[in-house]
Amino acid sequence: MSDAEKETICADLELILEYVDQIHTVPTDGIDPLVHPIDIGHLRTSDEPETSAHENLNQTESVKTAEGFYVVPKVIEP
Repeated sequence: MSDAEKETICADLELILEYVDQIHTVPTDGIDPLVHPIDIGHLRTSDEPETSAHENLNQTESVKTAEGFYVVPKVIEP
């Protein structure tokens, strides 16, 4: 990095730190934190299982499958 680039980056970082300091001065007592800045409510989906349109295509690329599942070697011995 050139000296000019280093100076530019340092100046930018100083501005960012000054901005963060300004944010810390905002009084937030008595304000409940938000889970999400936009109050959109809970998006619910059905609990019904769905099959992927590409399930069979994906499994044709697999080394071994059985009854719609991928068969892999054991990694943990009892």
